[in-house]
Amino acid sequence: MLRTSLKTLFTASALTLALGVQAAPIELDLPAQPLAATLKQLAGLAGVTLAVDDRLVARRSAPALKGTFAIDDALARSLAGSGLVVQRSGDVWLIIEREPSAAVDLQATTISSELLGTTTEGTGSYTTGNVTLGKGAQSLRETPQSVSVITRQQMDDRNFTSLDQVLYSAPGITLQTRNFGDHQYNSRGFELGADAYLVDGMPGVIHSPTGWMTPDTAVYDRVEILRGAAGLLVGNGNPGGAVNLVRKRPTAEPHFSVTTRAGSNDFYRMDLDGSGALNESRTIRGRALVAYEDRQFFYDLEASRKPLFYGIVEADLSDTSTLSVGLRRQTGVTSGYSIFGLPRYSNGKALDVSRSTSLAQDWNRHESEQTEVFADLEYRLNDDWTSKTSLTRAEGGFDQRVALPQGAINPATNTGSRLFRTLYRSDDVTNTGIDSNLSGNFEAFGLRHTLMVGANWSREDQYSKNANINTATGVGAIDVFNPDHQTLARPTRNGWTAINDSTETRYGAYANTRLYLSEPLSVVLGGRLSWYEYETEETISAVKAANRQDHQFTPFVGVIYDLNEQWSWYASYADIFQPQSDYRTAAGSLLDPAVGVNYETGIKGELYDGRLNLSAALFYIKQDDVAAADPSGAICPDNIDQSCYLNSEIQRSKGYELEASGELLSGWQVAAGYTFNQTSKASGGPTDYQTPKHLLRASTTYQLPGALNRLTVGGAVSAQSGYSTDTYIQPVSNSGRAVYDALASWKIDQNWTIGLDAKNLFDKKYYKSVGELRRGNYYGDPRSYMLTLRGDF
Repeated sequence: MLRTSLKTLFTASALTLALGVQAAPIELDLPAQPLAATLKQLAGLAGVTLAVDDRLVARRSAPALKGTFAIDDALARSLAGSGLVVQRSGDVWLIIEREPSAAVDLQATTISSELLGTTTEGTGSYTTGNVTLGKGAQSLRETPQSVSVITRQQMDDRNFTSLDQVLYSAPGITLQTRNFGDHQYNSRGFELGADAYLVDGMPGVIHSPTGWMTPDTAVYDRVEILRGAAGLLVGNGNPGGAVNLVRKRPTAEPHFSVTTRAGSNDFYRMDLDGSGALNESRTIRGRALVAYEDRQFFYDLEASRKPLFYGIVEADLSDTSTLSVGLRRQTGVTSGYSIFGLPRYSNGKALDVSRSTSLAQDWNRHESEQTEVFADLEYRLNDDWTSKTSLTRAEGGFDQRVALPQGAINPATNTGSRLFRTLYRSDDVTNTGIDSNLSGNFEAFGLRHTLMVGANWSREDQYSKNANINTATGVGAIDVFNPDHQTLARPTRNGWTAINDSTETRYGAYANTRLYLSEPLSVVLGGRLSWYEYETEETISAVKAANRQDHQFTPFVGVIYDLNEQWSWYASYADIFQPQSDYRTAAGSLLDPAVGVNYETGIKGELYDGRLNLSAALFYIKQDDVAAADPSGAICPDNIDQSCYLNSEIQRSKGYELEASGELLSGWQVAAGYTFNQTSKASGGPTDYQTPKHLLRASTTYQLPGALNRLTVGGAVSAQSGYSTDTYIQPVSNSGRAVYDALASWKIDQNWTIGLDAKNLFDKKYYKSVGELRRGNYYGDPRSYMLTLRGDF
């Protein structure tokens, strides 16, 4: 039902455009831009009278429109995801707010393309209308690289509450466990380090996002994942890709949700999320979210508590400017903390012990906390040009105490593992970042083009204190088949054995433009000029190291050809650099950066008015000048490990990807991706042995029709081929697997939904990641259940 009172829509500042009424379809080629600009152009092109309150369209964006449309269809598409609708009153077209429905629609849910904009929350969709990886909004079809989006609906359906869960189920992404708990994920055979993660498009402002300080996903609307070199976005890093975490924003319409979860291994969690206007004119909007999670794990001893607060306020300072400020506060305490996983037999075979096996001591502990404050100011210069400046500062850290188990198991005696030392660690980390850009549209040669220019700067200060306490020889032996969690008394820490003070600074300027050479053919040109500085000092020993790269240029070139209104072909070139100036050659010179280049081509489809996105891509990555140890064995005292290095290694990755996301049929959502990937190094072996040749990730839900339309059922599968390595004394391998999940939910009434989620439905026993003979092997989760009750008001 639509609002009937329209008095507030016709204020002195209301936008009214009149050129008469014309019902004929119109040819459009409009870029993604501020909503006010799109509405003005539609009114002029169609010759209609359009009335809307400026305050309603302020700070809202419209998607790109290309093709032939009736005016009512064009208006509806331009309002996608805005919470606004169009209503005709005589010869005047009114833009007004959508009134929330008071009744439950029990018909099969078909996702309206009008809802698909940049925000995925509330759409019910497994795809999105636009992504914002490059800061400006553009559709997946308009992006000449491989991009996957994990929407809010997917995260809610699958009960993903942390970033590592999202990435572990994402197309083309694989887990790489780390011995000290700072786990990483890989894309196309290359590590996604902390430099690959962005928040609202800003790089360099998040620390250890998949390891020691994993963010809770309750605060994010979606996770956007780009595969391939991302030098234009992040500056320096590996050519595997980038991950953009997009925060939830306030809504003008009041909305409140409560989600309670209870599951296997004593998992309990509650989320409260409220949003709405804070004044009568709705020029100030706010949102607050609190969550608390208390859980144990499938392996013995470990348990955690994780409280969360998130708040954000948006204020329209004028008709042309909007200020947003927010705060995220997250803490966590994990007892029985374990970071080395399990060993293997000395002959390379995996241990066949219970999945609940933990080698941790009962006094092991990990505590983390982070406070993030952020602000952005958006200023709309006119209908075509917008500037945005964003600032983020995060302060936090973690404290660990953990006994470290290590040692391969003798298959004859079942002995060999022991607690060889205890690690105390305390880190304080501060991240600061600022980004400012100007984006807009311009006309040339009878066509409309886009341009963005900007600059950003970020800095991470990390102060890390370590104390390693060795265990006496003959003490701390572990029986991995019946571990004792009190084998070793907690040792006393007397001071710190190492203190590292490091600073990492990145800054640069970037620009990109989309030029239309003809209506179906466009070229994307971009580039970034980057500076990188890293300094570290071990204050006890006074050992210093530094890494620096000045004015490194990373270009991007893409071409898109629209085959028709639904399908397009694309090709792109992108590169990225990895600084290596902390290494020296035998001659004393610093190493050049490693440069990774990504070549990619494919086709993309946007079906059912954008409700379904399809893609197929071929890719080839080459990373040149990677550091490798000097085979001469020369000694370089200026290098931390005293070894000399050369720019001699070459790493390659090639393959293809197939992906589908969105609505296949009415009520049927799917997100699926298959990746074929081969990697190699010039010196032999793969770039990362844990990257499988075949990887399938898929999830789906279906709302039943007819009398059972309150019921939604779904499932998911994660399947991959096996892999092995001969890096160690004995080959280490991990066999292929397929793990299935299932879910079902029932709409109780207009407000409440109850759901049941089963993971690893057939209780497959497998290792999700393998390390070496002595340590670093981790079981995958056994079968588990989660019961969810959600209310939306």
